[in-house]
Amino acid sequence: MKTNLRILVLVFCTQFCFSQNNPRKTLHGQVVNDSVKVENVIVFNVNSKTGKVVNSDGSFEIAARVRDTLIFSSLSFRSLKMVLTDKQMNESPLIVKLDVFYHQLNEVVVDNNKTPKFGNTQKIVDKPYVADEKSHLKNDFVYDGSITNGVNFVRLYKDVIKLLKKKNPKKSDFTTEVNFTEAAMKRIKYSFYTNTLLLKDDEIKLFLVFCENDSKSKTVLKTKSDFELMDFMINKNKEFKAVKSH
Repeated sequence: MKTNLRILVLVFCTQFCFSQNNPRKTLHGQVVNDSVKVENVIVFNVNSKTGKVVNSDGSFEIAARVRDTLIFSSLSFRSLKMVLTDKQMNESPLIVKLDVFYHQLNEVVVDNNKTPKFGNTQKIVDKPYVADEKSHLKNDFVYDGSITNGVNFVRLYKDVIKLLKKKNPKKSDFTTEVNFTEAAMKRIKYSFYTNTLLLKDDEIKLFLVFCENDSKSKTVLKTKSDFELMDFMINKNKEFKAVKSH
């Protein structure tokens, strides 16, 4: 019995050592969506602490191996966490489907007890609406941008863009520049964003855009010190949190 147990332990140890020594290879992937063009997506390999910006056509390449965890984060799509399997590593390209953030529309009340009147219909639109179990059922299969006991990402995105426009009214595009994002992902570990800055996966891309549009970000990129880059992001995170708590 003891001999069999020793053999079993030896087999497990051998498999573990083999998996640890298994080198990462380039994984070719394609991020897709049925209705919206895929852009402004970043992919992190949590295990190797590396990240890449997905190309405008949705294609990407990243070093990975079986059981590595990939995180896909974007402004337009819901974040996705994927633990790679043997089958996925052998797919070329690996197809990754992301779900779009749905902007929730305002509630409109229709009163069937009164005859419709034409004129100022804005009063009807602005009429307070109180949700109840019968008239306001939540569809758990449709993601509306809200996070249970958390922050509404759609609202956060609008508030951040509004703040950036206020600081730089002449600028119209705040999301396509990726210089800071690429540098930050290459130099700083993924755990820094989640454990130190306490950012959710959905918020990482938006936070990097927030940093990118600060003029100081270009100065920080020129320094070779990761500590200065991290210190800059820690200070920017204080501003970002202020927007979240607004």
